[in-house]
Amino acid sequence: MSMGSLPAEGLQELDQGEDCGECHLDQCITELRCPAGRVRDPCGCCWECGSDEGQPCDLDPSGSFYGHCGEGLLCQILEQDLLTEEVPEPQCICVQQGVLCGSDGHNYETPCQLRAAQYRLREEGKLTVTVAHQGPCKAKPIIATAPRDIIGVEGNDIIFSCEVSAYPMAMIEWRKEGNGVFLPADDSHMAVQARGGPRRFELTGWLQIENVRPGDEGVYTCTARNEFGEVLASARLQVVEKDSEMAHRLNQLNKGVYEESDEDEEDYKDLMSGYSY
Repeated sequence: MSMGSLPAEGLQELDQGEDCGECHLDQCITELRCPAGRVRDPCGCCWECGSDEGQPCDLDPSGSFYGHCGEGLLCQILEQDLLTEEVPEPQCICVQQGVLCGSDGHNYETPCQLRAAQYRLREEGKLTVTVAHQGPCKAKPIIATAPRDIIGVEGNDIIFSCEVSAYPMAMIEWRKEGNGVFLPADDSHMAVQARGGPRRFELTGWLQIENVRPGDEGVYTCTARNEFGEVLASARLQVVEKDSEMAHRLNQLNKGVYEESDEDEEDYKDLMSGYSY
């Protein structure tokens, strides 16, 4: 019997050691669109789509619960997953490791990620991406996550964050609109910090303002630069008085600070949203 035609209960019976039966190739699905390539089903009869990088998989070659990894991928349990109290779940790992610079200027953590991008572009009818060179692309920084607009209650602390992707590594600096001096300058109630992450070739910078006051209102800009150029992203800080209606609403949420998101545009149309350029 063809695995491609087995119902769910048939798959369960095979897991319990039932015989696959006779292979009927005419029952196999022939037109498969598989980003990670094709693999044989547990019975060795039909072709089926392999699991892609990061997807769960069956360690047992005869298993059929999750499926098996596609071309160039290996089913493994990550070492860090063994350190948790939860039952570790195997996932597909790219056999070849190493960052590649794509012809589109983007970094691909593994050759498998590049292959997935090539498949997606072909499906969309777009020009494919190729390997420009081994190792990360050297280019000016890219804003991965821009700072967001914040409404802060007078007297509370606020933090702007800015995530940047860059190679070579970038330097992150902060300015306030109308003030050409890099923060914190000599302002004791402001502090800046930066560290690598959360992903490879990324850097996250923070601007913290303690005990915000009305004079702190304005637009704050995160500037990231390396030897290939610079990029900027900005967000607005609005400070509300302690006894205002907005402050009361924020305190009810136990926040005292409000970070605007896209879903809140109807309620806060008068606020400028974060922007990058």
